[in-house]
Amino acid sequence: MRIGELARECGVNPKTIRYYEAFGLLPKAGRAPSGHRTYSDRDLQRLRFIRRAKQVGLPLVSIR
Repeated sequence: MRIGELARECGVNPKTIRYYEAFGLLPKAGRAPSGHRTYSDRDLQRLRFIRRAKQVGLPLVSIR
C-alpha cells in the first residue's frame, strides 16, 4: 500500500509516517518503480502499535 493508504488506515498524516521513519520507529519504506513509498501489512501493524503506545502515554523514545 502507498503512504496515503497507510495514513488513512491509521488516522495519521503522511508527514507523521515520514517522521516516524526518520526517527527510527518505522523501517525505511520500500519503493515502487515510480518512486512511491510502499508499505506492507507488517508496517501497518507496527504503526498501529506505535499509535496505541502513544495513546497510553509512552514517549516516542521509549517506543523506539
